[in-house]
Amino acid sequence: MKMMMKLLCAACFILHSSFFISCSDMLESDSSRQLFEPDLNQKTDSVFYAYGVMQAIQQLADQYYFQNEMRGDLVKTTAKASTHLQSLASFSADATNKYDSVYLYYKVINNCNYYLAHRDTTLKTGAQNVVANEYAAIATFRAWTYLQLARQYGKAPYVTEPVTTIGQINAQTAPADYTAILAGEAEHLESLKQRFSEDQIAVPTFGFAANEIHTIGKLNWSDDKKFIQPRKCFIPLNVVLGDIYLELGEYLKAAQCYFDYLRYTAIHQDGIHDISVNYILNMSTRYSSWSPIFKNFYEWPADYEEAQNASIFSGSSWLSSFTHSPAPGDVISYIPMAVNYTQGQTTEIPAAFGYNYYGTQRQSDVDVSVKFGFDCPKTKDIQVVPSKAYCDSAARAQYYYYTQKVLVAPFNWIVKNAPLGDARASIVVQGNGADSSYVYTHKPSTAYIPLYRNTTVWLHLAEAMNRMGYPDAAFAVLKNGLHSELVNFRYQEVYLKDQQGNDSIDANGNKVLDMTQSHIDDKYYLTPKSYELLTTTLPFLSQANANIFRNGTNKQMVGIHFHGAGAVEDLYSTYRYSTVLDAKIRDIYKKFNLGEPQFTHEDYINAMEDLLCDEYAMEFAFEGTRYSDLRRLAIHKNQNSPSNYGGNFGDTWLSRMLQNNAAGITTQNCYLPYK
Repeated sequence: MKMMMKLLCAACFILHSSFFISCSDMLESDSSRQLFEPDLNQKTDSVFYAYGVMQAIQQLADQYYFQNEMRGDLVKTTAKASTHLQSLASFSADATNKYDSVYLYYKVINNCNYYLAHRDTTLKTGAQNVVANEYAAIATFRAWTYLQLARQYGKAPYVTEPVTTIGQINAQTAPADYTAILAGEAEHLESLKQRFSEDQIAVPTFGFAANEIHTIGKLNWSDDKKFIQPRKCFIPLNVVLGDIYLELGEYLKAAQCYFDYLRYTAIHQDGIHDISVNYILNMSTRYSSWSPIFKNFYEWPADYEEAQNASIFSGSSWLSSFTHSPAPGDVISYIPMAVNYTQGQTTEIPAAFGYNYYGTQRQSDVDVSVKFGFDCPKTKDIQVVPSKAYCDSAARAQYYYYTQKVLVAPFNWIVKNAPLGDARASIVVQGNGADSSYVYTHKPSTAYIPLYRNTTVWLHLAEAMNRMGYPDAAFAVLKNGLHSELVNFRYQEVYLKDQQGNDSIDANGNKVLDMTQSHIDDKYYLTPKSYELLTTTLPFLSQANANIFRNGTNKQMVGIHFHGAGAVEDLYSTYRYSTVLDAKIRDIYKKFNLGEPQFTHEDYINAMEDLLCDEYAMEFAFEGTRYSDLRRLAIHKNQNSPSNYGGNFGDTWLSRMLQNNAAGITTQNCYLPYK
């Protein structure tokens, strides 16, 4: 039985058996043939059905990716782009667009509905329930799919029972608002959390070792094989539930889901490594020669020491999250596409960015000197390139680096910064000489489509905490990471005591600060309110979790902004809460003609949200998430912005963000036509 399972997993994305055809075509409206339903009452048979659902998700993959990436602000189309991609990017897609098919969403949903309606969840082997993990995984697939559907269409029929045609869905169910759909999915996932244990809602392994990998075929253009890690083909329930709550504006519930996921994963899988974002990409002077983002920057600071910068911490490169690997970097879940069309579902994503993933020629058509670990052949037929907005944002970023350690007390580091750009933009390269007009982004070249990374969870947690009213806690995710050493950055007022143990009072009747223990300048930013949140409600810093969320000499837990900006976590770095947020507030007031900045608490929350939006751009560009991020943030700005920002500030903000795509895009007219 175990061998059968291994063979099934290794081939789950390339099988074309009559079973997969029957179960994955349940919504073929032009099919009148009998549906031979699989038996879901046995302990083992439903594994076939679970992988059938994955095949339906593969068929959805390109649409999911292009709907999000093309309608964001980080890419633009070239003259060679298809009309389908061009109309997505200009928000003019109509019913003829190949990437606008609600059918593909409901194909996944209906397969999930059939399983959830018919699977016996009481089956056990001895005392162990053999169904719970798989059942929770299928419910999570459905919730994730409804989340994507709601983001793209706003309103759609909410169907939770299996049907056989799209016509039945449209005829029997009136469109529901996205909030009603997501509330229904949240309720269902919550019921599973109440019913099953933490172990039982974890992603299924079907008897595999947690890190076991299997090949799904050999590439056409090299001897390299493609592998998958079975557990990364599933999505953790708490991650999707957290995202649903975040979408709905239920920020505390979202944050608690993310905490539950991070804590459980750190304890039960590979410890801190399975939740870490310790993927460091150091700024290099070499970028000036091969990346268009840094092409015109030749004068580096005289005190910049590249060798010293490169040895700040040890760790894998940030680029390791985008390799042709079954377990890339900090990736939690992905959709791995087949190596060729004869062995399963393929993808058009690499080709759109100029990669010949499915070709047979090893040689690239373009001379590009920089070779990543996975050097997919490149063509001149590039349809999608980074936008000016992306390049400008990357190029003007500050980079922080050490120069020297002060040799007298208190022996602190001096940390310098310069506008060197965001190191994450090294993901973009261009050709040499006569081929210099060709630009490539490495991420889409692997035909693995990432859905979630550890970074996603941490940044979405920061977004939730910020909207809960804790912008400084959100900033901690960018600067330091949430770990036991964060206490060193706590803003703290300690008062001198008299002989009776009472606060000492000066001649003016004021309490006297103990300056040897107080931390009150702008290097210390974590407020007592946020410290309490992070030790109680979201106990990352509690004593009980000190061995889970920890750092150490190897800096296993770092702030997300470190990926692109270097040594931001240092106490003496100028990447400080007040400095960064004050500058962002001034920028927002200027851009939107809001008058003189007021620096209210609400201003800080809105500015922190924009700072997170900037981080999403650098961290998740070209991964297929941007439109959904912009839409969500705009909706929340509509609901929560300060009164002096004007009504529906989120719509004004979204229109500005997408002004290079199409004029006047708001949260009301950003949706695709439902067909």
